[in-house]
Amino acid sequence: MTIPATAYVTPLTSFTQGVAITDSSGKLTQNGIQTLQQFVLFLNGMNRIIPCNASGVNVITLTMLQTSPQIQQYNDFDTFRAVAASTTTGAVTALVVTPSGALATLNVYKTNGSAAAGAGDITAGLLYDFTYVDSLNSGAGGFVLR
Repeated sequence: MTIPATAYVTPLTSFTQGVAITDSSGKLTQNGIQTLQQFVLFLNGMNRIIPCNASGVNVITLTMLQTSPQIQQYNDFDTFRAVAASTTTGAVTALVVTPSGALATLNVYKTNGSAAAGAGDITAGLLYDFTYVDSLNSGAGGFVLR
């Protein structure tokens, strides 16, 4: 499967040689600030494992920690890790709550995305990874449970 361009992290641009990133007193110039901002955005946009607090039974709410990277949308292969608060009793969906608000609620799949997760597939007190895959659910996206 080919990863769609919308899931790519914006690459770092080439830096202009000979442009000062600090002034004579050692303070960052505007160029220096922009360079560091590019690095931060690039690192925040890379695929990552993001620790979360979990709540809910069949609608699992994954609340990111305040120290987590800034996320504006789901990106392929982003993995949200949490210890389950409850054991599931029916069909499972999940949503991520970022420091700036909640993202969409999506279906959760087991067995590498081939079957919907359901009753007993998540057990209270155990650690789980919810990996976002945009091709699940006919392109609507979903989470693969591991």
